[in-house]
Amino acid sequence: MGLFIDDLRYAVRSCAKRPGFTAVILLTLGLGIGSSVAIFSVANAVLFRPLPYEDPEELVLVWNRLPATNVSRSLVSGPDFLDYRNETTLFEGFAGAFALQGTITGDGPAEEIMAAWTSENIFEILGVAPMLGRDFTLEDAAPIDFDDFTNPNATLAPGAVILTYGFWQRRFGSDPSVVGRTIQLDGLGSVVVGILPEDFHIYLPADAGMPTNIDAWRVIPSNFAENARDAAWLTVVTRLKDGVPIERAQEEMDALAQRLREQYQHHANTNMQIVLNGMHQDVVNHARPVLLSLLAVVGFVLLIACSNVANLLLVRAASRGREIAVRAALGGGKGQIIRQMLTESGVLATGGALLGLLLAWWGVRLLAALGPDNLPRLEEVAIDGPVLLFTLVAAVASALIFGVVPALKAASPNLANALKERGSDSGGVRGNKVRTVLVVSEVALSLVLLIGAGLMVRSFAELRNVDPGFDPENVLTFSTPLSFFTYSDRDQRADFMNQLSDRIAALPGVQAVGGVTPLPLGGGDQYSVSSYGLETATEEEWLSNKADYKAVLPGYFEAMGIRLIAGRTIERADNEAEALNVAVIDRKLADKVWPGGDPLGKELVAERFSTEEFGLVREPMRIVGVVENVRGESLAFEGRETLYVPFRFSPWLSATMTVRATAGTLAGLLPLARREVAALDPEIPVSAVRFMDSYVDDAMAQTRFLLTLIGIFSGMALLLASLGLYGVISYSVRQRTREIGVRITFGAHDSDIIRLILKQGLTLGAMGVLVGLVVAFFGTRIATSLLVGVSTTDPITFLGVPIVLLIVTAIASYIPARRAIRIDPVEALTTE
Repeated sequence: MGLFIDDLRYAVRSCAKRPGFTAVILLTLGLGIGSSVAIFSVANAVLFRPLPYEDPEELVLVWNRLPATNVSRSLVSGPDFLDYRNETTLFEGFAGAFALQGTITGDGPAEEIMAAWTSENIFEILGVAPMLGRDFTLEDAAPIDFDDFTNPNATLAPGAVILTYGFWQRRFGSDPSVVGRTIQLDGLGSVVVGILPEDFHIYLPADAGMPTNIDAWRVIPSNFAENARDAAWLTVVTRLKDGVPIERAQEEMDALAQRLREQYQHHANTNMQIVLNGMHQDVVNHARPVLLSLLAVVGFVLLIACSNVANLLLVRAASRGREIAVRAALGGGKGQIIRQMLTESGVLATGGALLGLLLAWWGVRLLAALGPDNLPRLEEVAIDGPVLLFTLVAAVASALIFGVVPALKAASPNLANALKERGSDSGGVRGNKVRTVLVVSEVALSLVLLIGAGLMVRSFAELRNVDPGFDPENVLTFSTPLSFFTYSDRDQRADFMNQLSDRIAALPGVQAVGGVTPLPLGGGDQYSVSSYGLETATEEEWLSNKADYKAVLPGYFEAMGIRLIAGRTIERADNEAEALNVAVIDRKLADKVWPGGDPLGKELVAERFSTEEFGLVREPMRIVGVVENVRGESLAFEGRETLYVPFRFSPWLSATMTVRATAGTLAGLLPLARREVAALDPEIPVSAVRFMDSYVDDAMAQTRFLLTLIGIFSGMALLLASLGLYGVISYSVRQRTREIGVRITFGAHDSDIIRLILKQGLTLGAMGVLVGLVVAFFGTRIATSLLVGVSTTDPITFLGVPIVLLIVTAIASYIPARRAIRIDPVEALTTE
């Protein structure tokens, strides 16, 4: 212990004697370790930390896969859900839920909320207990008469509702007396029976079919399973019994799926399969490629930083050759010298780690601000115990990576040369093999990162050039959710939206008014995909044809700037009571159903939700127009074919108004729109207010997030590699002072000396580029899912980045070369 304390004191004094040298190393390590810690803190919160539920490893999400319809993740119907509950033995229970926009009135202004309807056991399955009040019970799920459910004159008993902590705090000011109070949700009385804990959040995959920003939880009536088998609307979670592996549970569900296919024609036609996915794995699956890519990137940055520090320590060891040789001559063994050098490396690594933690603390906040909305659990990112342990491991690993080679080299000095203060290295590429390998590695790693950044730049450019199919400029959007219970008749709902459109169209500066459900790029597509087909279509053909159904108000296409190709768009008369069923289709659907033909006037059978039958019914639609394709789900993919129907045909989801106005009047339009909504019904809130171009901007959020971070880290890598290259060439010039002096004495010109030094630097750069190209050619293939419209071997990137890197290499070599031509030959020849 005493020897270690002595070594530690000596190491601290040694670092303090060279403050500039020490500061450079600490900053280099701080950047490398800080980058790694910041990204690891995000990966830890998202990928590695268990979900905040009781025994989260037992939680499983249940999906239906329908190979015959090319649907890999389908929701579950009510009857299927009951079969899962009643015909399996390896599960603690199944809970199903769905979520829709709703409205709360009373206790303040009307407000749009996100309300989830769930089976009574959802919180029991998750292992979550209300903070105040009680959980749902079987009595809360009492069956109801569906005729009463859709009858505005019926008297329904108040249902039970559990509020989330954030909504309780925002709406009711954290008043505990709200428990037991009856509140109005969607025009229906609901008794607040509980408040969920502050840290509770429902986590689901991005494409789960259910929003997760829930404000209130309500109970599905127990007779909900009377719906049809083909009406899939439930997101299902289950808990495995203790000790049951998911593979065994999957076997049981496979057997159940086989029985259902044999028993029900719909399941046979779709070749329905039941798929179990671990809940945590499912939630983070879409974020995994992004975060693993970023972890690899910061790992490269840390390796480059360590290589740079190792180079600096090798130079320093060479300058300390006499000191180390004296210690060896006085009896200092190799072990003692190596221990001392590694202690100094440990001190530097500790200082770099502390600086890295400070930078990571700032970086975590930057990541939270830059992170896309679909990155789960970003709010939980923090510098916690696992992150501190990772920092310790990173510091120790860094100390070993950059400390071992200099320590071993320092422990094997040439005593004669060292005591005469003469270096043993020749200074050329061959004489500095270790430093050459380190610099080549830095250049190679930098090239890989720069190629990754180049691919992201190209991908982002491609994404920005994508035509979404509409013009997002100068379009205001907002939601006006109509209560299902207050507005239970579809003609009544359509009439309200028609009147609202008329009022907004009369406002100053308004050029066009429309509405749609759901909004392109706005999410909410999970309940709008359905089957379609010709009257003569077989059941198999019907099931295999899937389209996005969009219910639109007259003026929607004009407000959004969607190009009309043939026929006409939806008109006011199409949205009136007793109107004929008409539809507008996009070019993709027209080409699929009537390739090379004219779809106008033809009929297509579509589905709509019927409140009379409380299920889906099929009705023929006459095609009156064809419009350009719109990218509704993502800018990266063209998506499914789209069928547009009048709002009256399918009015049950909340419509988003789309208002195109002149740029000068757009900003002041919202208060006027609120006034018009209140004039029609003061109980209807105006919410989700955004400009359409912000949705387009959000659609590029993940690519922009990756581009920003990879760009920052690649810039750091390029800077570190350039400094490393500069350091090696500068040291080489100092060691070759006599050689350069001789060359100048014998008539070498400045250009000869510059060419000599540039050749050395470019040789190192070219070696690194060749190694880096090989690594990048194979390494970038893992990023295929992150790129849009760009190959992982994009020739522009693979040609452009090496050229840029070689230019930087030439600049880093030219600076020492300029210094070399100023060497005084007489002084150089007398230098020992």
